[in-house]
Amino acid sequence: MTLVDASTTTRPHRGTSRVVAGVVVSVLLFAAAVVASLFIGSRTVDPMVAVSTLAALPGQLFSGDLAAALAPGSAASMDEVVVAARVPRTITAVLVGAALAVAGAGLQGATRNPLGDPGLLGLTAGAALGVVLGLAFAPAAAASTVAFFAVGGALAAGLVVTGAGRMGADSGAGLVLAGAAVTAGCTAVTSSLVIALPGVLDRFRFWGLGTVDRSGLTEIGAALPFILLGLALVLAGAATLDALALGDDLARGLGVGPAAGRAVVLSGVVILSGVATALAGPIAFLGLLVPHLLRRLVGVGNRVVLGLSVIVGPVVLLVADTVGRVIAPPGEIAVGVMTVAIGVPFLIALLRAGQGVSTS
Repeated sequence: MTLVDASTTTRPHRGTSRVVAGVVVSVLLFAAAVVASLFIGSRTVDPMVAVSTLAALPGQLFSGDLAAALAPGSAASMDEVVVAARVPRTITAVLVGAALAVAGAGLQGATRNPLGDPGLLGLTAGAALGVVLGLAFAPAAAASTVAFFAVGGALAAGLVVTGAGRMGADSGAGLVLAGAAVTAGCTAVTSSLVIALPGVLDRFRFWGLGTVDRSGLTEIGAALPFILLGLALVLAGAATLDALALGDDLARGLGVGPAAGRAVVLSGVVILSGVATALAGPIAFLGLLVPHLLRRLVGVGNRVVLGLSVIVGPVVLLVADTVGRVIAPPGEIAVGVMTVAIGVPFLIALLRAGQGVSTS
């Protein structure tokens, strides 16, 4: 008779249970965060009016009547206007949260660096430089045009970093060093242009705080295809990241090309970081915090962490934005400030609760 260790038979079941529980809890938290973002703010709205307004919004969006319904002097009540105005803000937070969380998880896996964050590759600094250049060359440009400048800056920074950093076994150190150099250079040029062009400073200072309330449906529609493409690239590389966590030599033995795998994932990271920064400005700590939180809760498998990042990233950003609206009425605290205020103590507590951080 063969004896079977009970612990070895329960581990897979236990791991699956953790993943299922994580998915269920994440979806419930996501739904609650979306509802809170739509209903809660510096102005309290009638729940019944909010529900009826949300039910009518899809038809108004497709018919093109939304702008007319919310125009000054229209028959819409103030509650209807407030709820409808929160819809683009909520959608922006969902897209940016998912983009930054997945970008952070993908970057940490590709570089095998537990401190990986979209800012690590100089993407945020490149996007900021793109915004400043856009405002300098086209002062009257619409927000959507400036957003494309931001995306271009992030893509250019990402190409420089991935070209300068090595894609071999020491890619983590090479990419970090290249990212630090690009960040320093972009920041120096950005600061010089902002000081030399006061008109640029007036517009850049609002974007530089990080906020989700300045992107409309036009900007969201333009950004959505790029975000979906970036998500597809990073999520498609989840299995590759699991192989790379074993080391480049073992990954090659499993039939995975380390350079090609990293190139696909990092391409997605660049796109997600650039578009997210274009929509909301620099949002710190989200891409660093969410992956580590998920690894503590559901394990270190990249497929699970990347998949849940799509849900948990928006939850964190929606909660931060909602808290920022109500913490100091009638004003607001920018969501970029709130993510730092929430993320720093939470990450410190997370680190103190364990033995450090890891990506594998």
